[in-house]
Amino acid sequence: MTDPLAPLRERFRARSAEDLVRLRALLDSEDTDELRRLAHSIAGAAGTFGFPTLSRAAAIIDDAFVAGHTPGQASFDRLEQELEAVANASPDLTPPASDA
Repeated sequence: MTDPLAPLRERFRARSAEDLVRLRALLDSEDTDELRRLAHSIAGAAGTFGFPTLSRAAAIIDDAFVAGHTPGQASFDRLEQELEAVANASPDLTPPASDA
């Protein structure tokens, strides 16, 4: 059976590389408004396309900002790692159903 989301998932995977570059630039500039927007966007899209680990990493940052806190460096490091993993994943990657 052909995965109807495969082309969209591939575009998301490619966009993850762009988001990684953007994340690093935003961290350098300390633009918290844009960091929150980016994290929020990644959290939703990653969940939609079946990348729950990336979605959770971004949601932790988004939730911290919503609560009025500045996320710690470890949270941003994790998001970078997860974005890099998705960006470098094989194009024919079928995401796991869950993070076992």
